[in-house]
Amino acid sequence: MVAAALIAGGAAAAALATATLRPGPSPDTDPAAQLAQQRCTSEVLTRLVNAGNATISDLRTQTAALDAEGRDFSSLSASEPLTGIDTGRITVLNVSGTVNAPSEVGTTLRDRFDCRAYFVDGALTHTLVVFDHGH
Repeated sequence: MVAAALIAGGAAAAALATATLRPGPSPDTDPAAQLAQQRCTSEVLTRLVNAGNATISDLRTQTAALDAEGRDFSSLSASEPLTGIDTGRITVLNVSGTVNAPSEVGTTLRDRFDCRAYFVDGALTHTLVVFDHGH
């Protein structure tokens, strides 16, 4: 029992140390992170049936690599502000969190989301929201 607690504590410490080594931009000090969070939370709320009573929790912002062949392909090829832009000019912040909102039948919907915020030459030009479940 004590050994299991020590192992769990060591794993938690290792996870914390790893997270500390790779911090994302702080919305308190980084205007781009703050803008990305504002735009992404707004985009998430517009997709909900009853956004007025929704809350967002566990909000995190991290610098992300542009994945032109994978998850960012649709934004780069179909979004007007990004189409034809040299990918070297694009930076990405990934905003993730959990949305809690009342559903149409009176239950509470809890869903994780990721939002890719695309900046071209430092200006936010596009966001892409992906939920774990369809809405």
